[in-house]
Amino acid sequence: FRGFTLSLIVSQPAGVHRLYDAAMDAGAESIKPVTKSMWGHGSVLRAPDGTVWQVATSAKKDTGPDSGEIDDIVLLLGVSDMKASKQFYVDHGLAVEKSYGSKYIEFASRPGEVTLAMYKRKGLAKTVGVDAEGGGSHRLVVGGDTEPFADPDGFEWETAANAG
Repeated sequence: FRGFTLSLIVSQPAGVHRLYDAAMDAGAESIKPVTKSMWGHGSVLRAPDGTVWQVATSAKKDTGPDSGEIDDIVLLLGVSDMKASKQFYVDHGLAVEKSYGSKYIEFASRPGEVTLAMYKRKGLAKTVGVDAEGGGSHRLVVGGDTEPFADPDGFEWETAANAG
């Protein structure tokens, strides 16, 4: 756990089960199996490279066959200081889409783009069931339409043409 998760958001529980099963078949480790909760269905997995993934839907039940689609991909950064990190990203041109005080912040994105969001690092670790200090991969480089920079928590951004 490096202080971030990647989330795949789907439209209904069948999609969560499909992605969870595919990840397990590909060698992922289950941290939290698919469960139903008051907010929907979700699971947490660790990929073979150490990246922690969440797979979720806000739907409580299936309304038809699984579409096979992923509705959204969210990069959720665990940050030490929500206020400072929010201001840092706003100063770098990101617009806040949703803000729940010091709990959760989501930045605006266009369809087809990865959504950037932030959560307190310890809270994110608790939510996904891992140690906040972590010991996994420290490799995360984010590509964007910007000059290279590092945020207050050390996440590095590169110009998209250079990423990869």
